Amino acid sequence: MNIIVIVAHPDEGEIYVGGTSYLLSRLGHRVKFLSLTNGDAGHYSMAPEALAIERRHEAMNAKAVLGLADYEILAYHDQHLDNTAVVRRQVLDRIREWDADIVFSYYPIDGGHIDNMCAGRIVRDAVPALGMIPMPVCLYVRDYFTVGFSYIPDIAIPIDRVWDTKLRACACHKSQVCDAIPYGLGILDEVRSDPDRQRAVIYDNTYAFTRKTPPIALTLRKWFGPARAKTVKYVEAFEIAEFGRQVNDREVMQLFPMLGESGGADVTC
Repeated sequence: MNIIVIVAHPDEGEIYVGGTSYLLSRLGHRVKFLSLTNGDAGHYSMAPEALAIERRHEAMNAKAVLGLADYEILAYHDQHLDNTAVVRRQVLDRIREWDADIVFSYYPIDGGHIDNMCAGRIVRDAVPALGMIPMPVCLYVRDYFTVGFSYIPDIAIPIDRVWDTKLRACACHKSQVCDAIPYGLGILDEVRSDPDRQRAVIYDNTYAFTRKTPPIALTLRKWFGPARAKTVKYVEAFEIAEFGRQVNDREVMQLFPMLGESGGADVTC
């Protein structure tokens, strides 16, 4: 299969879909991350041009960790992404060129990070014009803002066995987890001088979006049964978008064969 993860900034594919992407890559599928902006804003000292170069370098390191087939970063400036015909055409071209079977992107609503929600709207508005046969299955990813809203996901992928790999991929983005985030928290000097504190920041920043909430636990029980679901600690959860190809449970298991690994799923058509 060909999978494309469309996000707003370098490092977000790793944070939200890193474990699932690595599992799919290990199964032999081609996974691409597409960041619609170059992430050139938000650092307390680095100039935008230098930051964009650094973030591209970090992304390539993460690509190697996750075994991605491709990691593309468009030239749009951080915090200035707009849902225009031009960017929608670029997204359409990337999905078609990748011959995508699965498209991940953000659940778009008002509020939160303007780029993240804009990325979700761009994908939502672009996909109906794809004209691909078959159409890709489109999955919503919940970001730091939308994850707190009430919802029950359609798919929940345990990533306990690849959690350390996901952390290593997130740790590649040093300009964020070692600089910008600690600076914003007022603990930059502490993080720089203490490797354990640095690892804790990386863990906390990743776990916040990979934890098993009660609604996600319901989905885990559906796919894996209550005994296995109870043991899961780290999980990535997704919703089937209203656009793109609609699939039943058996088709979902074909797309994500790791859902059937425990033999505990109660799957119907």
